[in-house]
Amino acid sequence: MGKNGVGSAVVKSIILVVLGAVVILGAYMILTRGKKPAKEEDYVLTTVDEITTTDLNRNYPADARMVVDFYGKIMRTLYRETYTDDQQDKMIEILAGIMDDELLHNQSNFKKSIQNEVKERKEGDYSIATYVVQAKEPEVVKVDGRRMCNVECLFSLRKGTSHIVVTYQFVMRMDDEGRWKILGWTVKADE
Repeated sequence: MGKNGVGSAVVKSIILVVLGAVVILGAYMILTRGKKPAKEEDYVLTTVDEITTTDLNRNYPADARMVVDFYGKIMRTLYRETYTDDQQDKMIEILAGIMDDELLHNQSNFKKSIQNEVKERKEGDYSIATYVVQAKEPEVVKVDGRRMCNVECLFSLRKGTSHIVVTYQFVMRMDDEGRWKILGWTVKADE
C-alpha cells in the first residue's frame, strides 16, 4: 500500500467513526425526546403561592370589583388552605396593600386582628366555600373630592356541614395613584 492508500483508509475510518457517533446520538435523542431529566421536578403553583408572589406595585387589580374579588380570594385561602407562618404574614401584608390608608390607620394592629380572625374561624371549622362579586359596574360618586363606590360580594360560609350565606357591602375609595382601596365593609341586611 502506498501513501495514498494509508491516508485514504484513515479518512474512511474517521468518517465511519463520526457517522457512528451521529447515529448513536440520534438514537439517544429519539429515545429520550419529551422526557425531562430525572432531577427536574414539576411544580404546581398553589393559590398560596399565587397570592404570596403578587406584586401589587406591578400588578394591582384594575377596578373596584377586582379588588373585592382579590380580597375574597385571600380570605378564602387564609380560612381554608395550609401554609407556613411566613406565607400567612405575606398574605396579610398583601391584604393590607388593598386596604385604604385610613382603614389601616384606625386599626391598632391589622396583622394581629386578621391572624386572630383566621385562627378563630379555623378553630370553629369555618371556611369560605365560595364567593361572588356583583356583576354590574358600581356607581361611582365623589365625596370630599375623592371617588368612591360600593361593591357587593356574596360569601357562602361553611361551618361543618351547614352553610351560611352573607352579603357584604364594601366601601371603596380611590387613592391618589388611581387605585381602588377597601375603606370598610358592612354586612348587608336581608331584603
